[in-house]
Amino acid sequence: MDCQDVAFSTQQSQKRINKALRILPSKVLNHILSFALYVLGARLSTIGLLMEIPEESVKTMVNRVMRDGLPAFRDRRRSCETPQTKTAFVTPVEYRAYATIKEDYCEIRFEKSNHRIKILKHHQVHMKTVLLSLLQANLITIDAVSNVLGITPAHCRELSNQLNNHDVAEILIDKRKGQKQDFRVNQEIKADLIQNFAARAISGYSTSSQALTDDINEHRETNISPRTIRWHMNKLGLMKIKKSLPDLVKTLKKKS
Repeated sequence: MDCQDVAFSTQQSQKRINKALRILPSKVLNHILSFALYVLGARLSTIGLLMEIPEESVKTMVNRVMRDGLPAFRDRRRSCETPQTKTAFVTPVEYRAYATIKEDYCEIRFEKSNHRIKILKHHQVHMKTVLLSLLQANLITIDAVSNVLGITPAHCRELSNQLNNHDVAEILIDKRKGQKQDFRVNQEIKADLIQNFAARAISGYSTSSQALTDDINEHRETNISPRTIRWHMNKLGLMKIKKSLPDLVKTLKKKS
């Protein structure tokens, strides 16, 4: 069987794996997938890398299946059950929660219910905690959670697993410090910005970010964008003095 020209859908694969995990233990599913790759001709080392298990474990599993047949796929940790023990087949739980992003909040609604949970989009820790908890309870799909949070399903699953052993503060709170200095717009460029803004405002010329950017880039031989200049204009409060600055200059001239 040649699978080189077969198109595999990552999204469909994730959905089908999630459905399979509602019926099969993860170890059994991994054994089945590993054996299928082996039968299709993949190297043992490649299978180990794909399934994230040692190559020797793959080899052992394949040998057991070849020797014992289907029973070898079982999780051997449960092999101690007595013959009288009957396996209880649980009806798969259907997903019952849905999450959508509105203008400024995330809405979580429940099937056959009028109940709604609304979480503001900028409350990221709250939103992640609720969605990942619903995922762990098998009430919402991993695709829905990853789409709302803007992360990959793999990262979503990793966060969910970490929450089993760690507190929310350790896993979900962003501990990055952020940039301490304005590396592209240093003190000299800020001084130029203020100076050119003041000169243009007093003279009646345009004080647009594009005009100021052209002045600064020409003087400093830089390549700063108008968007960056506009951000610093707002940060410095220059737009608030655009109209009052010329009047203040006139008043000072009269007093002198």
